[in-house]
Amino acid sequence: MIQSIAPRNLRGSRRYIFTLLPKDSAPSAQTYSLSRNLPYSPSLVYSVISDVDSYCKFVPYCVNSTVIHRDSRTNQPTKATLRVGWKAFEESFESQLKCEEPYSVVAQSYKHSLFKLLYTRWRIIPHADQSWTRVVMDLKFAFANPLYNTVSATFAPTVTKTMIEAFEQRIAEMHKYGPNEEKAEMETSS
Repeated sequence: MIQSIAPRNLRGSRRYIFTLLPKDSAPSAQTYSLSRNLPYSPSLVYSVISDVDSYCKFVPYCVNSTVIHRDSRTNQPTKATLRVGWKAFEESFESQLKCEEPYSVVAQSYKHSLFKLLYTRWRIIPHADQSWTRVVMDLKFAFANPLYNTVSATFAPTVTKTMIEAFEQRIAEMHKYGPNEEKAEMETSS
């Protein structure tokens, strides 16, 4: 086991700046939850969140998104691959999806060397009048490398907020222009 510099305090105990621990003693998962009240129907909110093939068009850091399997009865996505990138770094991973129209979309990553755990749950909660929807995004993750967990604690809240804002913007665009038009087409027609 490798441990970082450990300055001694006056009582002789150690205080660690960094600790590099074996993978099996990595810290627990980080969790974040954000919610928004949106002036759109639950079906529109659900349609954007469950349209994983389109994530690469609007989700920050998502370079590619492909549904690789759908439920034969419902045509809802059940498995997808995503490729995310930032500067010189790029990672691909597969996720199992559980879509319950129009109430939730859950993605659980597997076959991934960067994360020990990557889990996202979107809850879509209709208001009484059906013209407003409360959407809650729960994100839970743990990197395989404990140092990444430490570093990510600094920027994860900002990235989580940026993600939900990207979905909000996409939902607003789909409300304004309809689900069958692309953003580029929308911009050129205005």
